[in-house]
Amino acid sequence: MLWFEPLPWGRWALVILVAAVAVYIELGPDPNTDHPFATDDIAPGDIIDTSNTEMRALPAGLLESTELGAVARRPIGRGEPVLVSDVGDAESVVPPGWWVVGVTLPDGAQAGDRVRMVLLDSGGEVEGLVAHAGSDDPFAAADGGVAVPAESSAEVALAAADGRLAVLISTG
Repeated sequence: MLWFEPLPWGRWALVILVAAVAVYIELGPDPNTDHPFATDDIAPGDIIDTSNTEMRALPAGLLESTELGAVARRPIGRGEPVLVSDVGDAESVVPPGWWVVGVTLPDGAQAGDRVRMVLLDSGGEVEGLVAHAGSDDPFAAADGGVAVPAESSAEVALAAADGRLAVLISTG
């Protein structure tokens, strides 16, 4: 007596559930997002746009979203992802009216770090900001740049050129 057997509702519900999950996985939201990667070496102060970056798919949430059109705050090597800490607006590193002086920076200096420069001949002190950390080029004239107020720029530049400048990085 076939009509007295219980109907297979449980099996049918399981089949429909598996089919719904398969459709969601196939047609659901993409788990990847596009993120900019440098196609060339990007120097501090360069505008980050489609001419020097390409978009690559990464898992969503792996890196913070970075908008194109920002200014590089530190060097970005070819093939590296453009991170939020690498970019800012043009005035985020160098305040208006300040000058950037090429100096030798201590290891670990990064763009935006506060520094105190001691003029070794006079003992004077000048506050500044790291505008860009050094490059890997051994033939570079200086391995970094520090933004200083206009009234101190000439004195700091002379001391840096003569090797009479000590740069101290703030730790907090």
